[in-house]
Amino acid sequence: MTLSLYIQCVAMLILGQALQVFLIKVPDIKNKATLSNQKFIWKDWWAADWNLVIGTSILGALAIVGLDELIHWKEQILEYVKWFFAGIGFVGSTIVLAKYSKYAAYFNGVIDVKTNLADGLPAPTEKPKSL
Repeated sequence: MTLSLYIQCVAMLILGQALQVFLIKVPDIKNKATLSNQKFIWKDWWAADWNLVIGTSILGALAIVGLDELIHWKEQILEYVKWFFAGIGFVGSTIVLAKYSKYAAYFNGVIDVKTNLADGLPAPTEKPKSL
């Protein structure tokens, strides 16, 4: 593999992450913020979930470091390797942010409290954790 191909793989990984964050995650969180009558604040989102974004980047870096072993195993991988890294960035961010996002969990908690009250259910004994 050439240095150029490594750089392109890194770029595809980052662009895959960015696509997922800007196309799926941020609109979803903005919608949850609206539903919960809260305000979406970029700074608060980054403060709550920066480790997840960086962790997904580290996963991609691990794949790049181990890429030579995959290529020695199946050389045809070189034909699709850049898209593979875009997929790691996109899918990795989707899974990690969907499961572990503290910022989204906060809005989900606020929405749960409000819908329970609107449905006439008893108020929960604990409030949603703040950010």
